[in-house]
Amino acid sequence: MDKPKSRIGLEIHVQLSTESKLFCSCPTAASEPNTSTCEVCLGFPGSKPVLNKKAVDYAIMVALALNCRINTGFFFSRKTYFYPDLAKNFQITQYEAPVGEKGFLEVDGVKVNIRRVHLEEDPASLIHTGSGSNVYSLVDYNRSGIPLVEIVTEPGIQSPEHARHFMDELLKVLGYLGVYTHGDSVLKADCNISIEGGERVEVKNVTGFRAIQDALSSEYERQKKVTAEGGLVERETRGFDAEKGATYPLRKKETEDDYGYIAEPDLVDVEVDPKWLSSLKGRMPELAAEKARRFMAQYGLREYDAKVLALDMNVADVFEGAAKVDLQLAVRVVSRELLGILNYNKLAISGTKIDSKGISGLVELMKSGKVSDRNAKESLIRYALEGVAPKEFLEKNGLLIDTNSSGVEEAVKGVVAENWQAFDEFRFGNQKSLNFLIGLVMRRLKGKADARQVQKIIEGMK
Repeated sequence: MDKPKSRIGLEIHVQLSTESKLFCSCPTAASEPNTSTCEVCLGFPGSKPVLNKKAVDYAIMVALALNCRINTGFFFSRKTYFYPDLAKNFQITQYEAPVGEKGFLEVDGVKVNIRRVHLEEDPASLIHTGSGSNVYSLVDYNRSGIPLVEIVTEPGIQSPEHARHFMDELLKVLGYLGVYTHGDSVLKADCNISIEGGERVEVKNVTGFRAIQDALSSEYERQKKVTAEGGLVERETRGFDAEKGATYPLRKKETEDDYGYIAEPDLVDVEVDPKWLSSLKGRMPELAAEKARRFMAQYGLREYDAKVLALDMNVADVFEGAAKVDLQLAVRVVSRELLGILNYNKLAISGTKIDSKGISGLVELMKSGKVSDRNAKESLIRYALEGVAPKEFLEKNGLLIDTNSSGVEEAVKGVVAENWQAFDEFRFGNQKSLNFLIGLVMRRLKGKADARQVQKIIEGMK
């Protein structure tokens, strides 16, 4: 039986990296529950919201990066619903006129259309605790009023895997813009999916890119089973249990009319004049996709290497600095050695002291033959984990190669004398024996020699 076609769309909520909340001066960071609150974010009668301009700047930049048309005039609305995490019983959001609309993001060669990009405040967070019959919920209002940008796609995502790739590409964009701090800020998605003949189902508040793919896959299989058994898929909101890998019902899905949107009376309309918009366009960085294309054209890199190096802005900057010293060494050191070390230790380059100067200095040492590959890699590990620049580490530990040292020749002679059988095998054409001898010399000298120089000396002793 043919698999029924699905329609998938995402509503992604991204916490913006501002110091204060969207409509008040309360800080967005707090160490204790319910300590970053005021009459505005708690919805006290008579309190008046004041819009955070930095959040608006960030939202416009996100919309520009997603190729949206910017609405030069937009306003906020009240979305009314009753839930314990919403102290004032309405959420300030955007409905009729968002910040931007009708954009796109290219993922896996497919343009995923963006319906809208808008600003809204986050509700409070509910903490469910207890066990058995003694289960209860706590409310932390620190999150109430945190600025979010919501990115709503059209239902053009082709599969759960495509949805995950979309999130990967979106994260690159947000990272380059500097509007979102991965690992510290919240990023959630409401996953919408329907199959032929059924209503749209929303899987609410899914966190984690793998979880987004799994939630969509699980819900697709559930809907397919319901349809195959002659049932009808109803419009509803569901949750996702990551441990069980299954969705579960929450409530019947509301329509937009159920929220009773009205214009927010305590906020004036926002007018984005040409000067303001031009200044924000001037702040836009070269994004990852553009940078990868430039790397291929400018440096002649393979597509894979170009995309890997452009994945993170800091990695790209480090690479370009090192490429000025030696292009091929820069590709090897950054894309293979450095990124391998960071991935193995689950580190982001932004969380280390690694910079362009330190990596360029190491590439310079490698180019001039003053450090062995083994010691170069060890210095990179120390740089990533301890923040000690490679050149400083190599000098402090006496690991730089002295190309004029007569000690290299003495070490070669000593190794050959102790391993004369391997030397004889090399003389009769055994390349593995040559590599064996070179390795012993390098070990004796603790890597403080150029392997090519060692090879040349051994070959001269034939």
